[in-house]
Amino acid sequence: MIRLLQGTVYSRDERTIILLTNGVGYYVAIPSALHVEENAELTLFIHTHVREDTFALYGFRTKNELNFFEILLTINGIGPKMAMEILNEPPELIQNAILQENISALTKIPGVGKKIAERIVLELKSKLNATGINLSGKAYLQKGTNEDAITALEGLGYKRNHIQKVFGELADPPEKTEDLIRLFLQMA
Repeated sequence: MIRLLQGTVYSRDERTIILLTNGVGYYVAIPSALHVEENAELTLFIHTHVREDTFALYGFRTKNELNFFEILLTINGIGPKMAMEILNEPPELIQNAILQENISALTKIPGVGKKIAERIVLELKSKLNATGINLSGKAYLQKGTNEDAITALEGLGYKRNHIQKVFGELADPPEKTEDLIRLFLQMA
């Protein structure tokens, strides 16, 4: 089983890279939030997924992301592709949605319906609390995340990933929806 790869990024697209390690190019699926340039040196923690017709590698920059990915795989109905879709969202959002039991935030992820979102919350809330996994080292937004602001900004044409990135940079996000939207528009 491959658990760690270190090498040079030979080529990349939005969700995969070819990592050249000692003359061997490994095709690795990565979260879309992982931004690396070609010819960059990179170390990835790897999940090796083997089935009778598949041998796939999934790479993550941190051990916490890898652990969370593998915890997602323990949930009935979630395979590696859906787990990677979940991890394409900012990890802070996912973690807070689980801890706050925010089903609607999880159902906005492509492929995640209400039943899967409920399973994620049910099965992972206690695991996140028990294992202390913190995907980012910081909270995404304070308790009471304002999903209304995100929805309104999406209605204005902004992408969810961009909104979440800007919100994640806020040291002290305002509690009112209007203030949060105003602050986003100033920063964006």
